[in-house]
This record gives sequence, structure tokens and C-alpha cells, in this order.
Amino acid sequence: MVMPMREQKVKICKGPGCKAWSSDRIARELLEIREALDLNEVRVCRVPCMKVCGGGASIRVNRKRNIVKLKHAEDVLGALGLNNKGAFA
Repeated sequence: MVMPMREQKVKICKGPGCKAWSSDRIARELLEIREALDLNEVRVCRVPCMKVCGGGASIRVNRKRNIVKLKHAEDVLGALGLNNKGAFA
């Protein structure tokens, strides 16, 4: 039985350093993945520079203090606790 997922807010930095690490592409691909997997509980938000530049695009899930550095949209699914099919990992 699949448990319903609570709402997840994914904040993706849109600062110049993160744009250099393809944050625009990651946000776009994450929206496509969300739609394809029917993950309506996932909200993707572009936010101003998080001031944690370098090493990948800065992503924060929900209100957690940790900022994750990602280089691929699929990596966000892991941060949400999902596998690539939209089920909990």
C-alpha cells in the first residue's frame, strides 16, 4: 500500500552561480518529472540567491536548514525520499 506523501516544497536557487550549474534546467526537468509521476504534492519554487555558491545548484527541501547541491533533476527525488518511479525509496 502506497502512503500519501505530504506536501513538499522544493526551493531552487536562481542566482547567477546556480544558473551556471543549470538550476533553470533542473527546475524545468523537476516540473516535468512532477507532472509525469503525478506528484501534485511537490511544489517547485525558484528563489533568490541562497548565498551558498559553488559545487552545484543550491536546493532546499521544505524548511530544512540544509542546502543540498545538485547537478541533475533526478537527484531531487532522492532528497524528497522518492525513487525514480515516484514511490517512497
